[in-house]
Amino acid sequence: MKIRTAHPILDRLKVIVILCLLLFVLWQLATVIQKENSQKKTATIEKMLKTALEPIGSTMYIWGGGWNVADDDSGAGSTRIGISLQWKAFANQQDESYNFEEHRFERENGLDCSGYVGWVLYNTFEEEKNQPGYVTLSTDLAESLANRGWGKLIHNPKKFLPGDVVSMEGHVWICLGTCADGSVLLAHSSPPGVSICGTSVPKQSTEIQAESMAQTLATEFMSTYYSDWQKKYPNRAVSNVFLENVSVFRWSESIMTDAKEMQELSAEEIIYVIIK
Repeated sequence: MKIRTAHPILDRLKVIVILCLLLFVLWQLATVIQKENSQKKTATIEKMLKTALEPIGSTMYIWGGGWNVADDDSGAGSTRIGISLQWKAFANQQDESYNFEEHRFERENGLDCSGYVGWVLYNTFEEEKNQPGYVTLSTDLAESLANRGWGKLIHNPKKFLPGDVVSMEGHVWICLGTCADGSVLLAHSSPPGVSICGTSVPKQSTEIQAESMAQTLATEFMSTYYSDWQKKYPNRAVSNVFLENVSVFRWSESIMTDAKEMQELSAEEIIYVIIK
């Protein structure tokens, strides 16, 4: 019986080939991670807030807008770059009697709250359409961002900062800044559509009472820059329910930089910086 002799040279070559393949795979993985991190690091609070303004005054609230047809992930509306002409066309056809209940799941016509925030994040971070998106249930969206390792989740913060993504029961919104009286200026998609609003002063009743500084600022801003929308839909007030029992996602500096120190500015200062 012949005994098979070892082939040390061939064995070594096999090991070398396997090691080379492993190194190639690791190099490819490192390249992808580096590309993603590099892309994320180009994002800034300023860019995010400016992006948040783009659909304002021209995008209606559509239940399911921004979601896929299965209603379990991001759809074409929230993974596109830029504003859809269809959003604008549909918004131009509406008047002050707009009722979102009559247009549920007309996904191509606008965005719902999580679809809007998902679109803002997509257009802040991505450069190509139809990549994996950021949409999830509004109540869970802040937590989902924290679970990506992009920042921290804060429950009921003492202060809201520009760029915070705020989830509450059944809704999600973006903080644009805080006024001297503690009221918060925010951007969101809520019936009738994407707009800027202001909360009541904290610790007041959940009913909207005397106009807060944020509500006054929101009215002035919308009247100046989105006058047609403001005439149709003049209500810029939300109650301080938006400030209580909420989960806030706050960005890590390694993911969303604040090179221009936007988070040091008041809402009044921020709103006129990002409109430029």
